[in-house]
Amino acid sequence: MPLICVTKSVPSAVTRTVTNLISTAGSAAGGRGRSGGPKRPEGDIPIIRGIDIPLMERSGKGRKVHQNLKVGSTPGGIKVIVESLPYVHTVALSVAATVGSRDEKIKESGVSHFLEHMLFRGTKTRDYRDINEGIEASGGYLNAYTTHEHTCFYAFTIDESLKVAEDLLSDVFLNPRMDPQLVDLERNIVKQEIGLRMNDPAAHLRTRMSESMFKGNPLSRSILGTPESLDGFDSEFLLNYHGTHYHPPHVVVCAVGNVDLSRVLEWAGRFDSVSGKAALRRRRKPEMRTGVNFFEKGSDRAYIGIGVPGYAASHKMSLAQGMLTTVLCGGTSSRLNHRIREVEGLVYSISMHPLTFQDSGALMTYCSTSMEQVPRLFDTFGQELSRFKNEGLNEGELEKARNGLKGSLLRNACRPDQNMTSYLMQFLEKGEVKGIEEQLAEINAVTAEQIAKAAEELLIGSKACVTICSSNAMRAEMTEAAGSLDF
Repeated sequence: MPLICVTKSVPSAVTRTVTNLISTAGSAAGGRGRSGGPKRPEGDIPIIRGIDIPLMERSGKGRKVHQNLKVGSTPGGIKVIVESLPYVHTVALSVAATVGSRDEKIKESGVSHFLEHMLFRGTKTRDYRDINEGIEASGGYLNAYTTHEHTCFYAFTIDESLKVAEDLLSDVFLNPRMDPQLVDLERNIVKQEIGLRMNDPAAHLRTRMSESMFKGNPLSRSILGTPESLDGFDSEFLLNYHGTHYHPPHVVVCAVGNVDLSRVLEWAGRFDSVSGKAALRRRRKPEMRTGVNFFEKGSDRAYIGIGVPGYAASHKMSLAQGMLTTVLCGGTSSRLNHRIREVEGLVYSISMHPLTFQDSGALMTYCSTSMEQVPRLFDTFGQELSRFKNEGLNEGELEKARNGLKGSLLRNACRPDQNMTSYLMQFLEKGEVKGIEEQLAEINAVTAEQIAKAAEELLIGSKACVTICSSNAMRAEMTEAAGSLDF
């Protein structure tokens, strides 16, 4: 999955980055911080918009999960995904525009995220206090997030107050006010958000890692934009951008909870009447960069990112990729955590996860250590990946990885908000939606040979991009060690 910045419907902003593997771990995105398949052509690829998949229903027959998952369309071509859970008393409802930061020109950098903020600042009939108080008084909340590839607005509320959520969410999405004074106010808030991110060592590392690995591609730019790019946004520009992208067929609706398809289709019809002419844009597949990149950061520690090219979200080996990262770094008993933390004591924590997009992907590893231990860290990391490539899975590791992914999936199976995000991400990244039983069957079908093949194809030291954020005190020693990384 992509980087995600989350935005709640309150004026102050705090970005949180979430990671996603099946239903946990993930990529990065930007938000307002309030509270394989068919082979695609190389190079430029068209943005997936309004994919044509027929109405379908899947009812799980396994003893663990029963589902009623349907996908339909409005007359205007808006895809509607609904999972009815009549035994719960809540509903998660979302509407997404299929535009994100990778669709922005350099001078537009950060506009998708900024627009996400501004939509909560008021509509033609409600100010931001009306929006906030309306949803909270009805027992729910509104939120939003921006990724590199889409922008989503959603509500999570009790079923008896669903109409309130429907009215507020559609009003926010369709009728932005864009008061010039509030644009100036929100611009300052997002600049504070950027400052917070750059002063958070882990977040700063991820930003620099994307800059290094995807250099020359829009994926290299922060979802938040820059203070300079934000200064170029005014009310007219924001309204034009909204009018270009926030209309059919560039809209997807998803709902999970105590609600049925007919009601959600009726609500989604509100977006059918919106007209607009979208600018033709084609997403350019990134060329993954290699080498060592050093960024000076006043600290006595070294913050390290290691990335290698991975599979796209729709690739037939994407699940094997996820299980590979689970074996290597998917918990306290995983190989890298055991060796690098528990045996060597080199880090407090280490993480590895797939970063997936429609057309490409990467495997990202992040950790931090004291500067003098950087050479040992790179050496140990290379040893462990080489050992896995040479020896393959140990006895029991395949079953443990399967159970790890199934556990993540099933623990969230009855949470409407989690399922809503999962189904929406599936559709936007892959053009299809799979229920819990289908996902479980796919996890069980992954073989040791597939994981070994993923390791052979992805864990290639010569294709690694290494980023180090630290002080200059031991720069030469650290960059030399990074340059010697081998696996």
